[in-house]
Amino acid sequence: MWYFRSPEIVFGEDSVSFLSSLDIRKAAIITDRNLLRTDIPGFVVKALPPGTESMVLGDVSEEPPLSEMTAHLERVREFSPDWFLAVGGGSAMDAAKILFALYERPDLTVYDITPLVTLGLRKKSRLIAIPTTSGTGSECTWAAMLTVEGESRKHELASPEILPDYAILDPSFVVSLPPEQTRNTASDAIAHAVEAYGSTWRNPFSDAMAEKALELVLGGIGGVIRDPKNLELRNQVHIGASMAGLSFSNSQIGLVHALGHALGARFKTPHGKAVALFLPHVVSFNYDACPERYDRLNRLVPEEFRGATLSDSLENTLGAIGQARNGMEAGIAEGEYRENLDTLVTLASESNGMVTNPRDSGSEDLRKLFISAYEQVRP
Repeated sequence: MWYFRSPEIVFGEDSVSFLSSLDIRKAAIITDRNLLRTDIPGFVVKALPPGTESMVLGDVSEEPPLSEMTAHLERVREFSPDWFLAVGGGSAMDAAKILFALYERPDLTVYDITPLVTLGLRKKSRLIAIPTTSGTGSECTWAAMLTVEGESRKHELASPEILPDYAILDPSFVVSLPPEQTRNTASDAIAHAVEAYGSTWRNPFSDAMAEKALELVLGGIGGVIRDPKNLELRNQVHIGASMAGLSFSNSQIGLVHALGHALGARFKTPHGKAVALFLPHVVSFNYDACPERYDRLNRLVPEEFRGATLSDSLENTLGAIGQARNGMEAGIAEGEYRENLDTLVTLASESNGMVTNPRDSGSEDLRKLFISAYEQVRP
């Protein structure tokens, strides 16, 4: 028996106005440090129903550790919100999911957030996600990532109960996204769709979402890079990124994310840039395990990017949008990279993505993939 899980999705121009239709008395708005310096949190506050009390917590950084995510947990408990609003990229959404769970259940630790435990959430509050990037898909997933303090590793938390109740996809929130974040988050969305499509837990629902996600993201990202203010294309990529999130949330990630999470944990490489380094190489590594599926995806790639294989097409796409093509371009010194190969292999081997990747891999396979991605040499 399988389940397809999704929040209720509100999308399109001015979709943030949907907030005014909800019965919200107290809203805890979780955002990040960069967004706190913009008008976006204010737009969200203005969209709330008249008379709503709100508190804005905006000190989440990239790759935040647990202590940072939960620094204001006592303030949240004193405020007693009936809604949590995650506004931002993946880190803000991860923090909001964890705060939501710990607020609902003060007796829990984050390590109780697992699919094997019934948490009994939503006794006091509910959760809304408003992404300000087009790529993480976190607004549509029941997972949260946190950096483990004192260790160069990330911990993957998951429970269907931390899936947001609503996801609001308003393109006006991403139209000013800087080029670097645009390409990194789009790279992440592409990786989500490709990995979901090859996952050993794939299903007809996740397949449909993955195919449409790739069609939308690949069909729009080139134009967005050339014309960042194009609201129509921004909307297209934004919706596609959420579809990719729905796809992998209902089928799971693979080896690309196992390697990418390891690299990000050790070198603080932005997540989208990290997975982009590995995506063509892992697709090449996996090809014999699912050739028909990868060939089908390759036919969805726009002609301007399409190569003989999906790996070629992905390399063409990532190069065209200005993504780093090897470890040196990603800003990692070769000596330091090679010194940390053993650590990277260990971290990747501990990822859940190893379980659902279409081709089995051992430590030597992981090592070769790390080396080939750094050097931009196909395995």
